[in-house]
Amino acid sequence: MRDASQIPDVSHLTGRPAGRTSGGLSSGLSAGAGVVAAGPSPSAALAIQSRLDAFLAAATPTYRTPDGDVQVSTPFRLAGAGPHEAGVKANGVAVRVVAMAIGMSRSEVTLIQQGRATPGQVQRLTQGLIDAGLLPPSGGGGAALSARIRQMMFDHGIGFDCAGYVRQAFVAAHPEGSAARWRTPVNEDLSGLAARGFARLSMSDAETGDIIVLKAPRPTEYGHTLIVYDAHSATRSERAILDTLARIQPTVGVIANSHCLRVLVVDSSWGSGDDAAAGGVQRQTWFEDQVSGKWLSIEPNGRTFTITESIYGHAVDGVYRPAGGS
Repeated sequence: MRDASQIPDVSHLTGRPAGRTSGGLSSGLSAGAGVVAAGPSPSAALAIQSRLDAFLAAATPTYRTPDGDVQVSTPFRLAGAGPHEAGVKANGVAVRVVAMAIGMSRSEVTLIQQGRATPGQVQRLTQGLIDAGLLPPSGGGGAALSARIRQMMFDHGIGFDCAGYVRQAFVAAHPEGSAARWRTPVNEDLSGLAARGFARLSMSDAETGDIIVLKAPRPTEYGHTLIVYDAHSATRSERAILDTLARIQPTVGVIANSHCLRVLVVDSSWGSGDDAAAGGVQRQTWFEDQVSGKWLSIEPNGRTFTITESIYGHAVDGVYRPAGGS
């Protein structure tokens, strides 16, 4: 597995002429943002996707255990939220002891437990906990090894929040850099991007490598951030998947039969609802019926689906792409 820093630089690949988006819109969509960089050319999009694949793989590492080796996607981590935080605090001493034993600094542990560390830091501490004998036993139910590791990570405050994952994925996907002005990792919530080197676009303009910022559904809840892996009109095979599901679930039919159906494939660390097995680092595919405005996402089992009024049930703040020159 390659670390994101080891992926070759392809910054020589160019997109469409600067100053226009893929939809042909003028670039002045965010006041003071300057010229909006064009969406990527097909070859540049493939290079970005390769980098996003590598970053996703880095956040889904293989761990060595007495029961065998297993690949585990990193769970969701939102510091200070959820009833399990009391357990995380109680496990703090064990985390510090292990961190010291493997030569990890206090600041690295803080970043991990804030959901903002690098995949390498997360993997290193998790492996340290396993080597220290802190992996939960399988129990009478014979819990899967990957689930036991996820639970251990969750109980010790190890994971990514959405902003922590998306910021790092964006940087890995765009090694040529940009005018983006980042806050320190622990404070970077991806808010206010239009004033920090990004131009704000509409959802219909989203392309590979863009950041999507979603609003909180309610004042007491949190927003969400995503990075676009792919965006395209639904293919015949994708429509066939929906047609098959519609025969089982008639409510899918309206979306399946839409004459204007768009697909967004997005990466993030997804909310877990205080369940170690849920959410975390994932790539999800969402279908947008641009006629009704409804969105549909199908679970990996191919049978369970979600239909919402907006992507992930959140209103869209905006799609953000680095601004170019003045």
